[in-house]
Formats: sequence, C-alpha cells, structure tokens
Amino acid sequence: MSNLIYENKVRDDVFNPSLDDQMAPELSDVIVGNAPQIYLDPKEFFSVTYITDSMRILVNEITNALSQGKGITITIYSLFGGGKTHTLLLLYHTFNNPKLVKEYGLNVLEGVKVIGIGGKDSRTAPSPVNPLKEDNVEIKTLWGYIAKKLGKYEIVRKLDEDMIAPQKDDLENLFKGEKVLILLDEIAYYLLRLKYRYKEYYEQCLLFLEALASMGVNLPVVLVATIPAKITTSSNKQDIIEYIESEYEPEVIKALAKRLERSGKAFRAPIETSTDLANVLIKRIFKEVNETVKSNVVGKYQKLTDQYKDYVNVAIAQDVVRTYPFHPLYIETLKKLLEGNTHLQGTREGIKITRYVIRDLWNSKPTRSLILPSDLSIKNPQIHDLLLKDFKNYGTVADTIIQRSKGLEIVFLLANYIFITTYYHQLGLDAGQLASALPDDKEIITSVLDPEYLNLIGRLPSDVKEILGSISSNSKNVDMIIPYIMNDKGRYWVTYFLDPKTICEKDASKVPQAEVEDRLDNIMLELAETPIDNVQKKGKKTISGLLLKLYRTILRNKNELVNVDEPSYYVVILSKPLCQDCKDVNEIFKASEEVARRILYYVPSGKTEGLRRYSNTITLLFSSTGSNRDKIEDYMRKHISCSNIDVTPYYNDKISREYAGKILREYLNSLENAIYNQIFQYFDKVAYPIGNNEVRIVELKSGEKTLLQQVESTLIDEGKIYREENFDFDVLVTLLSNLGIDITKKSFSVKDLREIFYTNPSLPFVTDSAIYNAIRNGVEKLEIGVMTKGKVYYKKYESMGEIVVDESSIILPANEAADKEINELVSQEKTIEEDDKVIKRYYVLELPDGTRVPLRELKEDENWFVKFNAGEIKLVEETLETGIELYAEPKEIEGLPGEIKEVKIMVKKVGNFNSKVYLNSSYGELDVKEGIPDFQTTLKITLNQDGITIVSARYDNKEKRVEIVTRLRQSECEKVVDQVNRDSRISEIDIIDMSDIKTVIMKLNSSVIGKKGLAGEINVEDPNKKISVSVRPSGSNILDFINFINPILSLLGLKPKISGSLRIKVEEIKGINKVEEINELINKGIIKVRVKVC
Repeated sequence: MSNLIYENKVRDDVFNPSLDDQMAPELSDVIVGNAPQIYLDPKEFFSVTYITDSMRILVNEITNALSQGKGITITIYSLFGGGKTHTLLLLYHTFNNPKLVKEYGLNVLEGVKVIGIGGKDSRTAPSPVNPLKEDNVEIKTLWGYIAKKLGKYEIVRKLDEDMIAPQKDDLENLFKGEKVLILLDEIAYYLLRLKYRYKEYYEQCLLFLEALASMGVNLPVVLVATIPAKITTSSNKQDIIEYIESEYEPEVIKALAKRLERSGKAFRAPIETSTDLANVLIKRIFKEVNETVKSNVVGKYQKLTDQYKDYVNVAIAQDVVRTYPFHPLYIETLKKLLEGNTHLQGTREGIKITRYVIRDLWNSKPTRSLILPSDLSIKNPQIHDLLLKDFKNYGTVADTIIQRSKGLEIVFLLANYIFITTYYHQLGLDAGQLASALPDDKEIITSVLDPEYLNLIGRLPSDVKEILGSISSNSKNVDMIIPYIMNDKGRYWVTYFLDPKTICEKDASKVPQAEVEDRLDNIMLELAETPIDNVQKKGKKTISGLLLKLYRTILRNKNELVNVDEPSYYVVILSKPLCQDCKDVNEIFKASEEVARRILYYVPSGKTEGLRRYSNTITLLFSSTGSNRDKIEDYMRKHISCSNIDVTPYYNDKISREYAGKILREYLNSLENAIYNQIFQYFDKVAYPIGNNEVRIVELKSGEKTLLQQVESTLIDEGKIYREENFDFDVLVTLLSNLGIDITKKSFSVKDLREIFYTNPSLPFVTDSAIYNAIRNGVEKLEIGVMTKGKVYYKKYESMGEIVVDESSIILPANEAADKEINELVSQEKTIEEDDKVIKRYYVLELPDGTRVPLRELKEDENWFVKFNAGEIKLVEETLETGIELYAEPKEIEGLPGEIKEVKIMVKKVGNFNSKVYLNSSYGELDVKEGIPDFQTTLKITLNQDGITIVSARYDNKEKRVEIVTRLRQSECEKVVDQVNRDSRISEIDIIDMSDIKTVIMKLNSSVIGKKGLAGEINVEDPNKKISVSVRPSGSNILDFINFINPILSLLGLKPKISGSLRIKVEEIKGINKVEEINELINKGIIKVRVKVC
C-alpha cells in the first residue's frame, strides 16, 4: 500500500460531470421530488452530509422548544453557498424521519408536521402572480398554502382569497393542536418579486411573517427562515447586517429581518469556519478515507515540518490531521477564493471546484500524498474561467505563468499559489495596507509541503525557498523571473502591471541623507496643517488649528531651542526620534522629560539660554523611539530616486512607455501616501507645560486628519485646551481662584488677565475670544462689570448695545460697576423747558412688583444694589405741566412702637411756577406747611401701626401727593421664611405685588385657615380717566374687603394701576390648606410670609 491520496475512495458521483451543477438543489425541488436521489432519499442525504456544530445546535433548539409545548423563530444568515438551503434540507429530513436520524446522533420529537416553502417555486410558495391550484382550490397566499398543508384551508379561505394577512387569533386557531415546523427558503426572493407589482400583498406578507414569528410564544410552532446576508455583532452586542447578496434589495432584506427577529433569534452561516468547510468537502467527495494511509502521511508530514520549521509555517502544517486528504492550505485557499470572488456561490461552488480538482488528479495521477492548494490549477480551463470571470485583466497574467513555468512543475505550483491567493485583491506595484494579508515565503513553501512529492523531485524546503526567491520581479536571476509576480519585504502577490519600480529603485541608495531629511521636514510641516486625504490634491487647502499655531522651523536636534517668546500658543515639531536607543518605558520617559523641559521653558539668549517669559505657550510633538524612521527614510529615498528617473528608455513602444510612466506616477503616489501614513504613525508623544513649570508627556491621539488637529484633540482630552463653548465665567473664576485671584472683588485689567494665562503653566490653553466671552458671561450674570474705552457695561438697558470686551477693558467688581453705570445714566438725564410745559428724560429702575424708582434716587436706599440687580432699567420721557414735584425722603420708615421718625418733604418747582403751595399730612406733624418752591419741610411721625401716610400739596386748584410707608419692627420670635409647610405657624403675610390683588387675597384666604384680619392701604387709579380711590382696611375681614373693592375695580376699567401695601395678620391659625399655592406666591416674589419661631 502506498501513501498516495489515491488510496482513498472517492464517491462515484464525483466522476460524473453532469452532476456538477446539481450539488445544491432548492428546498422546493426536494419537496416536489425533482432533485438528485442523494437529496431525496434521507439515508443517502445523511451519508453525504457533514452535520456541523451549528446544525446540531439548531436541531436541539427546535426540539427543546417543541418538547416544552412552545415554538421558536430562527433566522439563518449566510451568503450564497453558506449552507442555508442544505441546513433546511437537514431539518426537513430530520423531522420527517425522527427514527432514522438517531443513527446520526440526532434526537427529535415525532409527530411534527414539516411545511417547506421555497420562495422561487410557485408549487411551494403560491402568490397572486402564480397561484397554486390543488383540490379545486386556487391558493394565492403563503397563509393559504400553510393552511392547505395542515388540512385547515377553510379557516383562512376568505383571507387567502382577499390576500389579507390573518390576525393572531386566526393563526392560533389554525395551529391549535399541532406541532409544526415551517421552513422558509428564498423568502427574500419571493418578497422582492412582489414588492412593486403587488405592493399591498407585499406589505401583508411582512405582517403575516411578523405574526407567524410570534406564534412560538404560546404554541409549538417553529419558523426557520434563511436570509441571504452576512451579519456581524456590534460593540453593543447587537447584530448588524454587514453585506447583502447583490441581487437583493437591502430594503427588503432589512424589512424581512426586522419582522422575523422581533420574536426570534439569529443564526450565522451553518458553514462558516475552515473546519466546517474541510469536513463538508471530505464528506461530499470521499466515500471512505484510508485511516492507515492518513496516519502514515500525517506522521511524515509532521516530521518534515519539525525538521524544517525555519522554512515553513508550523501553525498551518499542524492542521493536516483535520484536513487530510486535503492540504491545510487547500482549505484556507479555497475559503479565501470563495470570499474574495463575489460571483462564487460559497460552499456549493467550492464543492464544484473540488470535483474538478479530484477528476484532474485521479486522471493524471501526479505524485501526491495530499491534495495541494495549487492543484486548484489555472491550467484547468474550468477552474481558470470560473476564477477569472470578474477578473479578465488577469487572463494574460495566468497565461504568462503557465508559459514561463513549462517543464518546471515546482515553479508552476509556487507561482500558481501566489496567483490564486492574491489576484482577487487586484493589487498594483505596492501592496500598501494589505501587505500583512498576503502570503509570505513560509506560507508559500508550506503550500507545496508534500513528503511524497518533494521526495520525488529531490528538493528540500530550503531549496524551495531559493526557487521562490528567483521567480519574483526583484530577483537577480533574470532567467527565472516570472513577470507580474511581485515581492516586497517577504510578501508576494501578482499584478497585471509591468514593474518600473525595480528600474528606479536601484539608485535609491545614492540619494544624499541631507536631501532625505530636508524633504521629510517639509512634508512634516505640510502634514501639520494639510489634511492627509487632501495633501496629494491640487489646490489643497491648509487648516489652521483652533488655538495652536505651527512653529514653522522643524527642530532636528533635541538640543535646539524654540526662538519665540510671545503671548501665542505654538506647536513645535521635533523631527528626529527623541530616544532612538531607549530600551524601556522608564528610560524613554526620563529622556523625553529632560528634553521637553528645555524646549518648553527655555529660549536662546545669545550664546546661552534664558527662561521663557510666556511659559505656558509651547507644546512639543515628537517621536519617542522612531521605530519606523528607517522605513520613512527608505520610502523617501525611493521617492526621490523614482521622481528623478526617466523610465521611457526601458520600453520599446510608445504605449508601453506611457503605461510605464503612468505606473511610475501611481507608484510615486503610493510612496507619498506611505510616507504620509508612516509620519502619522511616527509621531506618538506630546509634551506640554503644567503645574509649577513641570512637564506632562502623553500619547498622541490618532484619528484626526492633520498633525495639528491630533495635538489639539490630545490636549482637549487632557483638559489642557478648553473649547470656547466650555469656557464660561464660572470656569474662569474657578481657575483663577486656584491661584488666589478673585476678579469679582477688585478691578482687574483684561490685558493682565491674558498675561496670567500665557505665563502660568497650571492654567489651560484658551483663546483670547474665550476669555472675552467668559467676561461677557460674567457681566450678563451681574457678577462683574467691565469698562471699555470709558463706557461701563453692567446691567443691560435698551440703548446699551453689545458688551464690548477687548485687551484694553477693565474688569470691575459688580457693586462698583453698578455704581458707575448709575452715575453714567444719571448724567445723561435731560430736562427741556418748552413754553408752559417741561419734558424730562430720565432713567428709572422698574422692580418686579411694578414699582418704579428713579435711578438718581436709588442709591439713597441701603438695599439699592440688590434692587438694582433685580429690577429693569428703563428710559422714561415725561411731559409735565408747569407746577411742582413733591418728594419724600425716605419713602419707607420702620421702627418700634412709639418711636418718632422724621421724613424730609421737598417741594420743587416745574417750569416758571411762582405760586404758593400748601402742604397737609394724613398723619404726623409738618414743621412748615406752606411756601413758594423750591422749599422743604420735615414730617415727624410717631409709629403705632403699619400703614401709609399721605402728604398732599395743593396749588392753583391742583394737588400732588406722596406716600410714606410705615412699618412696625417685628418681634424676634418671628421671621420671614422662603417656604412654609403644614406645621408652619403663620403670623403675618405682606402682599408685595399688587398687580392681581384680588386673586392673591382669595388664594391666601382659602389656603390659611384661622382668624385673619387685613390692614394697610391701597390706591386704585385709572390714569386715563384721572380718577383714583384710596382704600384703607383696618383689621377688616378679607371677604368684606373683596366685596368692597370689586365695584371699585369694575368702575376703573380693565387695567387699573394699584399701589400701596397690605398685610394679613393671622391672629389664630388652625391650619394650612394649600401649602404649594403659598410657596408658589413666595417664589414669585408676590408675598412675604412671617412665621412664629418661639
């Protein structure tokens, strides 16, 4: 007995070419009996079927669900040939033959009704386009078909005729008492075919499938559906449809998947791994594997691998025990071919190709102990045409390989392997980022590792390596070169381009080092501000940093210093690796910190160096070890060399010369791109100033398109750069407080503030505009003011304009800014006399309760600052008749009972008034009661109750009045509160806002339960009718007061002006009924509440 593969028995059908295209029948073909016998006969089917782990899990899931009296919905995702249909056939035969499948280790329930629906066949998937006629019934829908198979068509007859999807109760009635397995194959094709012609039925099908998928919750109904798509799992563990077969609409696939997965689960391709593919091929191709021969071959193979492990891929070689009679790389290569060629239909095409291979081998009988990957030979016309269907430009390449390797089988096997494993990448002269995915010399040598074959040709793996090196485009052995085979850094691939790079690269070593470094420095500066995806385009535009500027002199030497010291933020690039010879992280950090500290904090000063004044302005970008520096310089040398060479003398005809020039230009572009990408990988560290002239070194963040953006993104993540939108007044105050600076307490120059940021490394990098905006924010919040070019900005008023902040501005404490703004506005007041009238333009502060206080009088109030912040500044223009103005100072007095208070009463004339004025007071004594203005008098008031004292002035049959509010000071056992609760002992309620007095009093009367009295005085005035009424309750009942004031309010119109002061005295409180209403009035500043605390 030999150790050749021919000792294994191949299935008879493999040698029948007419069966090549019948290896994957539709589910419907099996259901209607129109398929090869191996698919119709359950025993034959299981004899050629390898049951993968995924298939077993699927059978068990279904069995477990049905055993519990429940169902399940399962979607099987796989592209063409991924095993979807074969899996449904497995389920079809398994549940139709529960006793038979026990022989194959499958235990399933008996009595399950299996209904198969093949979406491409109207015999198993009727539709309005192709109805199914059976037993004098015309079935037009899927639900009609299922009902007919269950013998319960009458339940859905009307719904089938009307093409209306059955509802949940209809389906429950249909499946009652049944155990059902429904297999849906090619349902996406079915839906796509109907979508446009029968859109309403298409929608009804989706509704039906969604309802059907939910049946398994309560009934033993299992639905298994195939979806021609590939899914992946996202970071949040959600399945995502990644790829959909080209003949299907994504909208249909996604709609179908969405409806089915609401109540189900997804299964990936039944045949997904290399192990699955190997087992399927062994089962489908071989009737019997000779275990004795297998053992001998595996032993020899492993011995050869161990002996030449420096030349072969040991990890691949170890898999021979699971892939025999196939070489491990046969399986891997076939799998990659099926994935790399979108027109190949997965496993079914893989089986077909392998049938071609087996027939070739068994006919020609080459010496083989394994079926090698290069037995997938481009010499076979069927394999050649199938593989190159979408790659016609590689026909010449394949023909050239065949011609140049004539009589040299080992050369063909090596070249053929490189071809079939790389052509579908359609690579050019540079493999680029795919280099790591290409075969290396160990893999290629392993591809021909066959003990019997190598023994026959008298070659060792070391010899094979030498042959391999001689056939690629950069080989020194010109006679052995096979055009189109490329080799770079130990990776091999085929291209259909001629290769001018070998011509130009031969002079790369002659390029001077200085020229290489100059060119690299220029590119580094370019990449700092030019997006990497635009850097090769014409008319490319640079992108400035959000905050950082580029220092346009590259530091080549780590001992160089930055010759700039100004209030601007700079990124400095160090081009040479900072610590190329460092061996560990600690050594790198120590060296980096030392160099970075000098660059960040020192400037050249003559022949020495001095400390940088603006010590918070420099950021250093550098490479720690420059691990890819040699690669970058090598690329640069090749680029310079190839840029200077003329390749036309190397080509005979014009077309070839033009083509070679094009290839060279593309290669130069690839080199440039490689240089750009390598530079982005080269820089890996950023150093910036922190703390007390210290240095922080961090990893450079990737993902941005310019080096400058990467540095800024890194510093933003580090919190060293503050974005403008994140930098407000609160942040500014917090940062400065850490330095012991409080700009809310004393005047501060904005210029000095900027200097603090540029000179203090403990502060972040912020733009000037961010500082200005933060200051504006502080002004808007009334926490500071600002004075710019003599104008004060604090509280907003109509003609103030935008808050102007620049370097010349001065930050003012809030009270100082308020004082200056009031003075500034008062200075703008004007009085204009015209004939018998006077026009006054002046500013008032309108308080929340509607009270207006002239700004010129505001500061007389000890709480003027609080009121100024709470009120609104308004410009008033008042036209006065000739006469007088009457003023009281102060307008509110407070004291203990019996205490005497004095109020200054001032009478000032308006216009050319010279008549006598007579004064009278409703309470208290005036020391002067008449006079010709301007004059003043004193009113003495003895305090005995809360109320309002009115002083009136009569002249020329006219009268003016002024009110003085009197309040008794409260007992220390009472206090004003911000909120009340049900246990609060309310003693008094002051009503501050009179605008809606009736509603407020009614709310308070119903909310506070107990004995209450109302005191104070209000004035109700209609300015248009020049009518006013004063009402003074003295311990009145609240309802009596409301009844009294109602007709007065009605008489004075819709919007009477109400002023004055009212207080509800609670003599005996029994409870609080509506706490939330009282608290709402307090929060709105409408009332003040005093409660007893002792």
